[in-house]
Amino acid sequence: MNELSGRVVLDLFKRYYEEVNSFEIRRIEKRELAFTSFGKQGMVRHTSFQSMNALVDYVRDNTPSHFYYSSAYYNNPEASMENKRWTGADLVFDIDGDHIEGAEKMGYGEMLSVVKEELKKLLVILTDDLSVGKQNMEIVFSGSRGYHVHVYTIFEGLESQERREIVDYISGRCISSEFRSTARTKWDDKINGVKESLLQIIDSTDKKWKQKLEEVTGETTGELNKREIRKDNYIDRNARKLAVKRFSSKIDEPVTIDIHRLIRTPGSLHGKSGLTVMVLPYDRVDDFDPLREAIPKAFDDNSEVIITKNISLELGGTRLDLQEGNTVLPTYAALYSVLKGSAEFTAHVK
Repeated sequence: MNELSGRVVLDLFKRYYEEVNSFEIRRIEKRELAFTSFGKQGMVRHTSFQSMNALVDYVRDNTPSHFYYSSAYYNNPEASMENKRWTGADLVFDIDGDHIEGAEKMGYGEMLSVVKEELKKLLVILTDDLSVGKQNMEIVFSGSRGYHVHVYTIFEGLESQERREIVDYISGRCISSEFRSTARTKWDDKINGVKESLLQIIDSTDKKWKQKLEEVTGETTGELNKREIRKDNYIDRNARKLAVKRFSSKIDEPVTIDIHRLIRTPGSLHGKSGLTVMVLPYDRVDDFDPLREAIPKAFDDNSEVIITKNISLELGGTRLDLQEGNTVLPTYAALYSVLKGSAEFTAHVK
């Protein structure tokens, strides 16, 4: 990013924050806040604010490129880590394209759709398996490649090891041989349901039952006949494998385990996309379109840029395949292109 683009990006972010009057942070006085700034190395940490107004004033005066708050609650959030006096932390989940196989070959919209399916699987586990009420959850689009889920109050006092057990459950690792438990969980129902579907294939009169079974499981049956497959551990093994594939969620595990985690602030801008980090209602998950709804209204004018590297954009309901050269784009698309290193602003945006 050249000097002119750096000034324009900073001014656009400042324009956005001038219109923001609040950020969705619960119990702000107990949180650590952290910021990074354009053109500066490192992160400003160990700051705290006693009111939302104080935070809003700070952000307007010190425009951040990225803006985080702690999942943890502290008695002294502004102190050094050893003196903060931890009192609890939200249970936080992060799902993004970095954990999706083949995501690097997908378009932006396609990748976000796949990530959303992982989000939906997580929400099913939280509500159905762990009995988390929707009123205790907050779902957040990260502003870039995925979603965060915050669970408030009910798991607040858990230490890292206990959170690791929740991760093992959500990932399905709890049903592997080294994690076998005598306690019955919803995973047993999931496995039994898959097992029943596999047995139905075996018991069918279809002459191609073996082919269908192998297509579903991805594992050859060899010379085993129906009776031998029933006696072999083929069904049990593949029922567990398929249950994990179908029902587990690909979360970023260290985020959930960490009881001091910094997480992006809802209402802030993502410094690598210019999109809004935003909360969405539980009943909006299916129809929520981040590439439309997370575009800040402050950037709905036009800007001229020079495309320095070919880039494809999927924003605002349209796809743009941009070639090198000068062009005029909606400011949000221009900003996105510049932040991705594929364009430079050619003039200062008014």
